[in-house]
Amino acid sequence: MKKLFVACAIVLSAGLFSSCGDTQYCYEITTTYTILGQQLSNTTRAWCTKNEIKSYEASAKEAVVKLGASEDAIKVSSKLTGLSQNECK
Repeated sequence: MKKLFVACAIVLSAGLFSSCGDTQYCYEITTTYTILGQQLSNTTRAWCTKNEIKSYEASAKEAVVKLGASEDAIKVSSKLTGLSQNECK
């Protein structure tokens, strides 16, 4: 009984310390911004982990700033899609 308890504790500990953020999925990143009074939107897809999505969002925002939009006028959002790696292009 003691060995069963120790084995269960080890399995539970391993599950708690493993990260769910390192699994790759297809995310859709939408950037909405205003330049010269016109509201524009750009949508891209990225095959990445949940931990990496913030980097992709920052890159999208930086690209729009280079086009001339002010940082206050930029909104970046991302959502998980159900697409496979081959479909995520």
